[in-house]
Amino acid sequence: MNKQTTSDQIRTLRKSKGLSQEALAEMAGINLRTLQRIEAGDAVPRGETLRLLAQALGVPVETLSPAPDPAPIAAFEDPGILKLLNLSALSFWFIPFGNILIPFALWMYKRNTVAGVSELGKRILNFQITWSLAVYGITFVGMMSGILNVLISPMAVLCVIFALLIINTIIIISTHFKLNRGEEAVYDPSFKIIS
Repeated sequence: MNKQTTSDQIRTLRKSKGLSQEALAEMAGINLRTLQRIEAGDAVPRGETLRLLAQALGVPVETLSPAPDPAPIAAFEDPGILKLLNLSALSFWFIPFGNILIPFALWMYKRNTVAGVSELGKRILNFQITWSLAVYGITFVGMMSGILNVLISPMAVLCVIFALLIINTIIIISTHFKLNRGEEAVYDPSFKIIS
């Protein structure tokens, strides 16, 4: 969510009260050109000007002062978390959509505190969502072909699904070894769903 600037807040409040720039400048006892520059974002009101504008708009001064951005949390290196994030995608063998849900939970929990988790998590999630769409799409087509008596062998569909399961497992395990060697993990091809 974008944080409103002081100029945005003043403009929004002025318009919500049905005041023109001229009327607000007069009520606040400030120069019209000053107010225009403030609302355009070319000047930041401080001290007495801010107090006068807040008083004229009938709001506390604090509401026009943007809160300072919280200090960013320093991310620390933890290769174990990167490996865990990667291997958590293997949960598709035990939990439907576990290859998405468990990495997503780890990614959300650690993406701002552990270096590399944000980018690796996006790659894993994009790949696993793409992979899941393929597997569940093929499963759906296989089920529909059985219902509609189309000439697609259920055994062929099962073989394709099993092959996709094995390919995903091989990709996850090979990525684990890349992470052990300190190499960059690449999950391709995939749709860029999370950017």
